[in-house]
Amino acid sequence: MRELSSGLRSKRSGGLVTPGERLGVIEEFHAGKGTYTEKGVIYSKTTGEAIIDMDRKEVSVRPVTRIPTVPRKGSLVIGEVLQVQDKMATVRLLKVNGEKLNRPYTAILHISYVTRGFLKNLHDALRPGDLIRARVVGDENLPYQLTTADRELGVIKAFCSFCGAPLNYNRRRRMLECPRCRKVEKRKVSEGYDLL
Repeated sequence: MRELSSGLRSKRSGGLVTPGERLGVIEEFHAGKGTYTEKGVIYSKTTGEAIIDMDRKEVSVRPVTRIPTVPRKGSLVIGEVLQVQDKMATVRLLKVNGEKLNRPYTAILHISYVTRGFLKNLHDALRPGDLIRARVVGDENLPYQLTTADRELGVIKAFCSFCGAPLNYNRRRRMLECPRCRKVEKRKVSEGYDLL
């Protein structure tokens, strides 16, 4: 394993390194991002490009591999409602914490996690095709478990169940209205409705 030389000027690349590769000693450098120290020796924590900053006397590793985005408990997600039953909805997750997902994930939204108040039927809060903003409350078992109980969570884009046109939110009446056929529909609407 190579050790980076301290004879370099200013900021330089030390080349590609892999986890556990020796980068230097703490007498010469500070351990920067992407590194760890053990018994006075600095090692790479990740696969990436070693960066030597001679002005700051620091060695770090810039990752070349990207850690995939996956939903975690507490993550804010955007999803499309695929199916709605009386007590449960199936949601395909599209974004996690603002990042578009590269592969699909499925989540479940149970009626008890839709709103803080009583809800008799889930069809009064969601419909297939709706886009929702939700929070992951369970990631121990798949599918992920979601909630839309907070004010900023809920339906952010809905479509008329009669003609398919995007619905407008009438904040005064707290209802969704179709601009094409004038049908009025009910949903658990997010404060951020129609921000997409």
